[in-house]
Amino acid sequence: MPASDPAPATSRPISPGRPRPQRKLRDTGVLTFIVPADSDQLYLVRHRVSAWLAAHHVRVEQRRDVVAVVDEAVSNSIKHGYLEGDDCGLVAITVHANADDIVALVADHGCWPAAPGTRGLGLTVIEELAEDVELSHDAGRTTLTARFPRERATRPSAWAPEQRTPADEPARAR
Repeated sequence: MPASDPAPATSRPISPGRPRPQRKLRDTGVLTFIVPADSDQLYLVRHRVSAWLAAHHVRVEQRRDVVAVVDEAVSNSIKHGYLEGDDCGLVAITVHANADDIVALVADHGCWPAAPGTRGLGLTVIEELAEDVELSHDAGRTTLTARFPRERATRPSAWAPEQRTPADEPARAR
């Protein structure tokens, strides 16, 4: 049938007065994405993880820790796993958040050097920021898993006027 022919009689247009049914996307509480093993990708990784954590109501202080751990783990994959410059390397990032904890996984298929103690302080920093850290090398895949207990807000998260101090007031022009 030519493209200019009207639609067959069996199809019905949606009437303008009746809204289309909207499908609600189910939030799984999981962020997963893959980036090339290139240090130019670190900004994207930090931004994407931070924005996702903010959307899941993770407190700023904890968000900084999670982003720092993911950033350091991805940096290590790029520098040590793929020896910076391996054009075919990929790094997978997964962050899971639920009511009790946040878990970050960074995985690659790079060829890490055999002497782990001679590289730097990245893993030490990661271990200081996260509650539990596991680093596994299995079947050509290196995975860093870091767990953070979910911090609870001890006061209202909104900055209410009654919480202002004189130092918070803007200077007024006289």
